[in-house]
Amino acid sequence: MPELSRLVMHKPGTAQWDLLRPSQVPEAAVPMMLVQLVFSADQLARYRGLAREFRSHFSDTPGMDLARIWDARIDHRLNPPSPSALHIFAMILPASLMETSIKTYLRDWSVAA
Repeated sequence: MPELSRLVMHKPGTAQWDLLRPSQVPEAAVPMMLVQLVFSADQLARYRGLAREFRSHFSDTPGMDLARIWDARIDHRLNPPSPSALHIFAMILPASLMETSIKTYLRDWSVAA
C-alpha cells in the first residue's frame, strides 16, 4: 500500500488518489486505485454511507466487486481518541473511476462542500 505523506495527511479534508500496482491487488483484472481522505471520527458515518452509495451506483464497473472501504485513526500523540479525532478514510476502487471519484469528492464530499 502506498505510504501516506505525514506532511499532508493530517488535515481535515485532505485527499489523495494513488494507482495501485498489480501486485497490490493481484486478484484484479483491471487497474485499481487507492483513495485516501481525512475526516474527523464524527463525520465517518456520513462518509461511509456516501461511499456505499458510490459503490452501489457504479456496481457494474469492472473491478467494483473488489472495492474495499475502511478507516483508521491517525496514530499521533496530538490526535487522541475522541469524536473529533482525525481518521484516514480509505477506499480501493477501479482506476477507471478516478476522474469520477475526484469530481464526486469535490462536489459532494469535500469538507468545504
